[in-house]
Amino acid sequence: MKFRQGVAAALAVATSLGAAGSAHAARGMEVGLQDDAVFLYQSYYNRDLGLQQAKQLGVTRLRVNVLWNRIASAQNTQRTAPAQVIYNWAPYDSIVDAAAFYGIKVQFTVAGPAPAWANGKHRAGLHAGVYKPNARLYGRFVHDVAAHFKGRVDRYSIWNEPNWPGWLAPYKSAPRIYANLYRAGYIGVKSADPNAKVLFGELAPQERRGKSLAPLTFIRRATAHRHFKADGLAHHPYAFSVSPTSRKGGPGDVTMGTLGRLTHLLHVLAHKRWLRTPHGGSLPLYLTEYGYFAKGPRWLGNKRRAAYLRKGFQIALHNPSVREMTQYTLVAPPHGAVWDTSLVSSTGAPSSAFRSLSSWTLGAVRVGGIARAPR
Repeated sequence: MKFRQGVAAALAVATSLGAAGSAHAARGMEVGLQDDAVFLYQSYYNRDLGLQQAKQLGVTRLRVNVLWNRIASAQNTQRTAPAQVIYNWAPYDSIVDAAAFYGIKVQFTVAGPAPAWANGKHRAGLHAGVYKPNARLYGRFVHDVAAHFKGRVDRYSIWNEPNWPGWLAPYKSAPRIYANLYRAGYIGVKSADPNAKVLFGELAPQERRGKSLAPLTFIRRATAHRHFKADGLAHHPYAFSVSPTSRKGGPGDVTMGTLGRLTHLLHVLAHKRWLRTPHGGSLPLYLTEYGYFAKGPRWLGNKRRAAYLRKGFQIALHNPSVREMTQYTLVAPPHGAVWDTSLVSSTGAPSSAFRSLSSWTLGAVRVGGIARAPR
């Protein structure tokens, strides 16, 4: 029954696309998943079981954060840059190989916090590590990552949520800081692996007045007169308390219901030649984090949560600019964790949201709407 419902839903998507005249909708859209605690660190769940469940969700792409101070942890507290950086590649080699076994590709978000020798405070730690990271040293780091994984990882994002001060500070200077990081990171990837794709952004969806910048504001300030090239723009279109069709939020915010604001800006920037693809076009979208809370004050109830999650993926499929749609977290974290947008319990029991999304993706694969994983 679930299978037939999923096929019917996907057929309805295809029909509605045709009725709306959207002949260029995102055919072959990738379904992504991120859960670093499970897949990278293997903290509290069996990774193989998680990858099997990822396959049930139709996942063809795994997003993984490569955090600078963790992969270079042996020298994290040094105040001067080492002549030769020591990297711990083992966890990343392991997840790339494990995902490949299941026919799933991996993309890296190469981000801070920076080690003490590469941040503006010259101290180790989360708050120091996101303060004015050194762009030149970051470019070197990104180059080393891309060189090590050449031929195995084909997509990289430059930093994570740079419009949010928890990831890049001070936030009022973040657009300028990010512009320098992006330029260095883009060169770092392309010099090591010219065939790899580089994504701009990984932006948080909404402004927090006096605390963070709206994504559209951030993009305009970061790209003005700079003539960047990118293979796509990564964004996190969360809207935790409302339907994915809602347009709630400030004029510079971009949630699932207001993706049109972002695609319009990208067309404008491509025309100005401030941010465009290597071929001169408008950047496609990679929606690299999405989800609704499974518990806590922002939980909407199981039925509504499942419906909203499924609807969000359907909206992404409708949008001709979207290349990837990613669910953030698979497994419920240990008790007391603040963030829980998981789809299965700590014992592996699938939620109604898991079952709903799985049936939808299965149907969408059947009609060619989303990418099919290799068998």
